[in-house]
Amino acid sequence: MSDLSIPAEFIKAGRVAAEVRESMKKKSLIGMNILEICDQVENMSRKLGAEPGFPCGVSVNSTTAHYSADLDETHTIRDGDVVKLDLGTHVNGYVADTATTISYSPDYDRLTHATESALREAVKASKAGVPVGHLGKVIQDTAERWGFKTISNLSGHSIDRYKVHSGVSIPNVWAPAGQTLKQGMVYAIEPFLTLREGAGYVIDGSAKTIYMLITRKKTGDRKMDSFVDTIWETRKTLPFSPRWYLDQFSKKELRTMLDKLVLKKIIRLYPDLIEARGKCVAQFEHTLTPTADGAVILTQT
Repeated sequence: MSDLSIPAEFIKAGRVAAEVRESMKKKSLIGMNILEICDQVENMSRKLGAEPGFPCGVSVNSTTAHYSADLDETHTIRDGDVVKLDLGTHVNGYVADTATTISYSPDYDRLTHATESALREAVKASKAGVPVGHLGKVIQDTAERWGFKTISNLSGHSIDRYKVHSGVSIPNVWAPAGQTLKQGMVYAIEPFLTLREGAGYVIDGSAKTIYMLITRKKTGDRKMDSFVDTIWETRKTLPFSPRWYLDQFSKKELRTMLDKLVLKKIIRLYPDLIEARGKCVAQFEHTLTPTADGAVILTQT
């Protein structure tokens, strides 16, 4: 892949993300606390020479996305759960984003296989010049062939340095042609499928586990301003977990500062996302870069 017209850091980040994903798939997560899973994913990424691109997501059953370990995490994976493991790595700000679903319930094995098939078909259809709306149609058509429904208000996305979502959306349903995939760009494709009886869209939950710095304006509070400076130095505009700053602040301090900074629109909160009818959801994701005759998957082992 050395001849690709993207920074080498993207390639390394993709290789690390794929290795971490495949390693976690070999483990039994049953009985593990979500904090333990997140710690393992994030620490493995660091040991392999990358940093987390965003807090590891461990979204279970109808929780669809954006759930990472809380400051007081109590949830343990149980037999029968369907776990969406969403992880990202970055090298010098260049992010690779990947996800897999691990099903511990035979009732949802078909949903899991269908979602993986939707990703596979969308990747096959990807090349420079292809409209993103066409990929949405491929994903939706695949879901319907299997008898499932896509999550319409979640999408794949373009990736740029220090920006996990950098402006181009890749829908999971049919959409007007829209923008086209461009050679030299990097994209994440991530189908989310649910049952036919599901709503087919997600709503905000109440968890507060993933945040992102959006501006560095001063608050006049020395401690909060110092916290913002620390986030900028360690993450810039990449999402972060409050867990990563427990060596500097207490849980109470972190919660108070984050709530105030969200209200001041200095930091953005990403609440967890729940399937609107409480139905189970599966997710698979790869990061790729289009070429003239196809695409190179950066997060493939």
